[in-house]
Amino acid sequence: MALSGAVSERRKFVRVYSDFPVQLRYMKPNAPIQVHNSLSQDLSEGGMQLSSFYFYPVHSKMMVELFLNKDVAPIKTVGKVVWVEQLPYQDIFKVGIKFSELSDFNQTCLRELIINKID
Repeated sequence: MALSGAVSERRKFVRVYSDFPVQLRYMKPNAPIQVHNSLSQDLSEGGMQLSSFYFYPVHSKMMVELFLNKDVAPIKTVGKVVWVEQLPYQDIFKVGIKFSELSDFNQTCLRELIINKID
């Protein structure tokens, strides 16, 4: 049986390249909250990918602040790590974060930003 080259797309939202500053508050159980900074690499209404020097286990909960514009308050939401991949021969991790508590207002802001990047 021959396999086609097509891969089933599981994403619910369109993703676009991004490089917005991100502040993560890693809420590790029984430990002080750790704050780490990064840049987004791609972004959608449902989540984002970023690179990090820190390893976050899958299912980790994060407070996420996404700074889209210096003149506008950051988007604040809770996120959950859904995948992690270490880059070969480096101490850098690609991290996929799914937004789990995004307000309607912030989701609308993200949607408009993504539409503008696509156009």
